[in-house]
Amino acid sequence: MDPLMATRIEPSPPTLEDRELVRRLLAKDEEAQRVFFNTYWNKLYKACVYILGGRDSEAEDLAQEAFLVALRKLPEFEFRSSLHHWLFRICTYLCYERIRQRKRQIVRVEEDLEGLRPQMLAQHQRQQDHAQGQQVLEVIEAQRGNLGEPCRGLLRLRDEQDKSYADIAKALRVPMGTVMSRLSRCKEALKQLVQKALAEGSHA
Repeated sequence: MDPLMATRIEPSPPTLEDRELVRRLLAKDEEAQRVFFNTYWNKLYKACVYILGGRDSEAEDLAQEAFLVALRKLPEFEFRSSLHHWLFRICTYLCYERIRQRKRQIVRVEEDLEGLRPQMLAQHQRQQDHAQGQQVLEVIEAQRGNLGEPCRGLLRLRDEQDKSYADIAKALRVPMGTVMSRLSRCKEALKQLVQKALAEGSHA
């Protein structure tokens, strides 16, 4: 059975006026349509307000929709209840269907937010990692100045100018093994300076 036609309460019997009004409505009688609307508008609107709430912006729209649905389904009306009762069931169905739609929309929004949460967390983590990386780079550059000139010169050649061990050895006229050992000591010294500065900064 069509849910718009379903009912859970004992339907009231149709009146002679119902049958005449439906006959005229099916005949596209404009005066009958005005009577139909004027007779039932307040009743349907109040039903929508009762179900949806007094301040619901869609109460009037759903009452109007109930009339449109009723006119479209009028050829299916079998006079098993009064016209008023049939209209009320249509109106009630539309109101509760709108409530269900709203609940589904809320669920979809919550699901979308849950789907975005990992992305937001990942983005936040990337921002934090970037900020921390920038902080470390600034500390490294600051601590280079606390190294002696031999170490600063070696690190410039290796890290900034990307010279090979052989090129550095040739430029300094020292064995390549000496270059490697000196660079190792310089990088270890820089590492300790940076770790100390970061530790002091975290406790500041």
